[in-house]
Amino acid sequence: MKWVRVAMSFGVVLLLALGVLVWATRPSAGPGQLMLPAKTPFTKNSYFAYAQPWGGETHFLLKYWAPYADSLLLDLKQFPNNTEVHWRWTPLKASFGPGVWGYNGVMYGDYDGGIPEKPLKPIRVRDLQELRQSFAWTLSDTFGSTNVLTEFYLRSSPTDNDAKTLEIGWLLHMPPRTRKFFDRAKEIGVYLDPQGRKWMVRIEGKFCMFAPEQTEDLRSGTIDMLAALRWLQQKGQISGNEWMWGTAFGAEPVSGFGKLTIDRWSIRMR
Repeated sequence: MKWVRVAMSFGVVLLLALGVLVWATRPSAGPGQLMLPAKTPFTKNSYFAYAQPWGGETHFLLKYWAPYADSLLLDLKQFPNNTEVHWRWTPLKASFGPGVWGYNGVMYGDYDGGIPEKPLKPIRVRDLQELRQSFAWTLSDTFGSTNVLTEFYLRSSPTDNDAKTLEIGWLLHMPPRTRKFFDRAKEIGVYLDPQGRKWMVRIEGKFCMFAPEQTEDLRSGTIDMLAALRWLQQKGQISGNEWMWGTAFGAEPVSGFGKLTIDRWSIRMR
């Protein structure tokens, strides 16, 4: 049928265009750097790096592109600082859920099945004494868009990676598509953090999202994640019996191509 031939021709043209884009925008490692392809783990001390194009893998055409779309450039001396997160997708936006092609970045502890060189013992939320991060990042997204997100999972087990009860994330940069997704989610309340910043808190399914009350990016600073967890306990969203395994910081590509540089990132968890 004619429409089948048209669809197949469009698919071939799209794949060829993607191939050209791969080679034209492919990052390369300089002195002291390591280029990390998608789905390739790297670990140093209690930190971990990984690029996971899960959204692209589910697309009938882009699944062939997904292994080449995302990569990380690591500074071997400063890791996890000075990590570059590169994404190279089409102008097409993902049409499912929050509309992202994957999650690429750096992790601390066992964020989602990736065990670091120096593993961390999971801690119950009620037993946490400190859970804090310090960060700074820059973004080059003239020809694309991405979420900048730091997050973690709470689990009902200290050993079962799939026993996830809630995903909790701080959206530090949101393109308009993600903002619409956020605004449609169920409102939990307005959270005032220890630094006096206000966060809108919403939940969609098992994803609890914190976003600055103002729409400006939060490019650097600290986040007292334990204080936020205590607030969620007061709101009845968690019990305190959940287990904390680790956390992550990275980019969720939405469209096009660009680069997130994680200038610095550190975690204190005990």
